[in-house]
Amino acid sequence: MSKARQRTIHIVSLSEPSSSTKEESKLPNDLPTLLLNLHNILLKQSEANGEIDSNISQYIKSIQSKIQELSNLTQPTVIFDILQATLKTYIDKLLSIKTCPNIISNSSFQQIFNYLISTQITLNLSSIFENNPLYARTVFYRSFDLLSLPLMTDFLNDKCSNELFSHMTLIFCIIIDYIHSTSGHIVFKKNDLHNLVPNLRLLIEYVDKNKQNSNKTCIPTTVKYILLLFWTLADKTILVPTLIETKCSNYALKWISMQDLSLDIQRICMHILYNLARHEQGAEALNNANGINILKEFQQRVLKPNKDNNDKLYTELRLFYCMILSLITEPKENQEDLNNLRQILDQLMELIIDGGQSVDNRCKGFHVSEPIVVLTKLCVHDKILQYVLNESSIKNLKAKSRIDFFCELLIKFRGALASENDLDQLSLTALFNILWSVSFHDEYVEELKSNSKFLITVKSLANDHGEAWVDQYVPKHMSCVSKAANGVLWNLDENNPARSIRTTTIPETKKTLQTDINIIDRTRVMISYSHADKEFCHQFIDALQKDSRLQVWVDFAYCHTEDFWEEIAEAIEQSNVILFLMSKDYQDSKSCRQEVMYAKDVLKKRFIPIYVKKDFVATSWLGVRIVGPQYIRFEKKLFDDTIEEVIKLIIEDKKQQKSDKKKVIEPSTTSPIIDNKSIEDIKNETKSTEDNHIKSNRNYSKIPVEQWKKENIAQYFDDNYIHQELIDLYDFRHGIDLLLYRQCLRPDWQIEYNAISERYEEKYNTKLYRDQFVRFVGAVHRLESSNSKSCIIS
Repeated sequence: MSKARQRTIHIVSLSEPSSSTKEESKLPNDLPTLLLNLHNILLKQSEANGEIDSNISQYIKSIQSKIQELSNLTQPTVIFDILQATLKTYIDKLLSIKTCPNIISNSSFQQIFNYLISTQITLNLSSIFENNPLYARTVFYRSFDLLSLPLMTDFLNDKCSNELFSHMTLIFCIIIDYIHSTSGHIVFKKNDLHNLVPNLRLLIEYVDKNKQNSNKTCIPTTVKYILLLFWTLADKTILVPTLIETKCSNYALKWISMQDLSLDIQRICMHILYNLARHEQGAEALNNANGINILKEFQQRVLKPNKDNNDKLYTELRLFYCMILSLITEPKENQEDLNNLRQILDQLMELIIDGGQSVDNRCKGFHVSEPIVVLTKLCVHDKILQYVLNESSIKNLKAKSRIDFFCELLIKFRGALASENDLDQLSLTALFNILWSVSFHDEYVEELKSNSKFLITVKSLANDHGEAWVDQYVPKHMSCVSKAANGVLWNLDENNPARSIRTTTIPETKKTLQTDINIIDRTRVMISYSHADKEFCHQFIDALQKDSRLQVWVDFAYCHTEDFWEEIAEAIEQSNVILFLMSKDYQDSKSCRQEVMYAKDVLKKRFIPIYVKKDFVATSWLGVRIVGPQYIRFEKKLFDDTIEEVIKLIIEDKKQQKSDKKKVIEPSTTSPIIDNKSIEDIKNETKSTEDNHIKSNRNYSKIPVEQWKKENIAQYFDDNYIHQELIDLYDFRHGIDLLLYRQCLRPDWQIEYNAISERYEEKYNTKLYRDQFVRFVGAVHRLESSNSKSCIIS
């Protein structure tokens, strides 16, 4: 039995109660014998004999009597154990007999089941499960065992006889109700449903086959029961990867796209889709199944025609549509996307404020953690964060500002560590991540620092590493509380070098990155990466460390104290070069953002951008900061070949760095060679050169760009120090070509750089360095078309 799924098994004997007390030992113990005898009698019946004779009738009454007597037992769990065991025998040994369909379909015979349910009703099962989660777990799995009985499998495969169909439907709904009512009281681990995937897949396939079946009146009931079960299970986010295996994401999308399916079923499907989208694997599965387009079609077909309908159903559907879409899409930082997101952001803020200010932390059926987690994903984008904090439409806000509200809410949940409430713990984690995002922006720093209660709370939780936390799913775009708390403190610290640039020079050899090796000639390399790319990072570092010229620092090898950020900052300070292992996760990571800002903005450190994936392009805060240096992209060539390029770039850039430093710092050791020309002659020559340069400039500056010819273009590029190879590669013949190309560069010049780099390398068998292309882009952007007789160079 796997460690992940620890299942409590209760061995229940039908001949006696599972707990032997003096009182229970006096109770009747022949219920199993009665059931077995009735089974044997029924086996001897022929199909022609459809009557319940006196012998069978006597057995039925005796069984009913024994079931009634169970209520005399004192332990409710013991009673329920016997009831479930009897139900299993009733299904597997009695109802499954094929020789006497008339008898087992007779209402008198089926009274056995009715007595089981009547006795069950006297038990307060909800209270039992709530007070005993381990017992709830036992009943949960035992109920799935009931669903696995051959007769139940036949029912789900539509092989049930017409005579038994209604009765089997009732039994099926009772079993599903057991599963549903116990699941709400179980703290699941991620592999708890792994062995139940075939059962769950059978349930979802039954819904797909019968979702529109109106021939039998009880089918809509069973369909709804199954969908409600999946809604509840998907709400346990840690179970989503297992549920994805059942293909429920594909089915739910299929069902909301059907015009003739009832809106009631589609409503439940929207709840299921939302719960699935809360997990990265669920969001990925929905995207792979064309989820965004299906949802938008649903919005056009159902929601848009009813946009003014304030009925509870349509209000709920609109909200879930917004929540799902915000979880499965990656909004870009431009004004158009922000305009589309305004309604979603406003609704999220309304849920967070109303939920956060309520006693039970809930609003419209959502726990406050749910909209906060969605907001943490969106707020990695600066424009979205600024809209939320400055412009979002809010009502009923009691705090003096939105930032103050988030601080107060974090303080409200500070005790989550001392409880076992997973939703409170998730709320605390999400709030720390939002406030960490806020702390990156100078305009909000003073307000955060002025809140003393907030600072005390952050400091008190900065060293808590979550030993008491409930095992639960946390989205990968969120960091743990201690890491986020330390990130906030780092950004708010007045003495933090990342906020105020140090005035003193940091000695490069202050401390070696590896205490047992002190070789000055080795290049000290610091690796900045997202933990989501840990597997790639390990492979990358193993390859780099084979080169004896490199001394590599990475956090998982060197961070061994609680001063995590201090150690990373020290590593950045001591490094000769920092490698940014960039991906979507890296761009969304607040930890990585902190490292890049310190290295690039504050220390002006040399860095090399490295793309982990071939299809990712840096944008937003990251795209702005990596402009200039040559980057390297993996997955376009073999891994080993790309590693060679990385090492070559590290070593060559270091040599260039040393050469530039020598030119600036070291005085010449030889006497200068002095020409016999007079100083006046040299001045005249210099003036002549300058005049010629000015003259050449004037040759094209008097002509509108639209009228430029090839020589004017070449002259302009030459004056802007553009490499001749690049000029020849483009081979612009007319000024209009140049202006049209300028428009093509506007959306994203980095895409053009990727394309032209390949052509450049093919033609010249060497790399086109990023800084060369940036200079070229700058020259093109300075051109503007003009209706006047002269060129305008902006």
